[in-house]
Amino acid sequence: MVNISLSRYLKLAHQPTRAQILKYIRRSLIQRYQNVMINVAIVDVIQSQEMNLAYRNIDKPTNVISLEYASSRDNFNFLSGELILCDEVIVSEANQQGKNIAAHYAHMIIHGVLHLQGYDHQNDHDAEEMEQLEIEILQTLNFNNPYLEVYETI
Repeated sequence: MVNISLSRYLKLAHQPTRAQILKYIRRSLIQRYQNVMINVAIVDVIQSQEMNLAYRNIDKPTNVISLEYASSRDNFNFLSGELILCDEVIVSEANQQGKNIAAHYAHMIIHGVLHLQGYDHQNDHDAEEMEQLEIEILQTLNFNNPYLEVYETI
């Protein structure tokens, strides 16, 4: 069973719906979990910066913060955690990179859920594995490869 809670600082038309977020999360599950409970928060830059400083010791806003509860995942096959998405950073990145905002939101949610499952990009091998998973999941959702340059085509 997959459950999510969703909170937004402000609901804007370009943000994914609850149903879309749930779909992106379900597609991002690499293995079967007994239960999945993810709290999703869409926040502003001030909240993102505060949380990034508190949890990652980085004093700037970021697109997504994943707070994983690895012990429940590893000990009980129960995936739980928090995804904190910064609307303004995601929109700004999409615009700067010439990407569709919906596609970039999907990518950030998928990226975050992979982190909740223990994937990371701390070294080249792990980064390549995680990026390949993101590409494959996004393609099942009819989104393009987010790692291609804007001028490249698929």
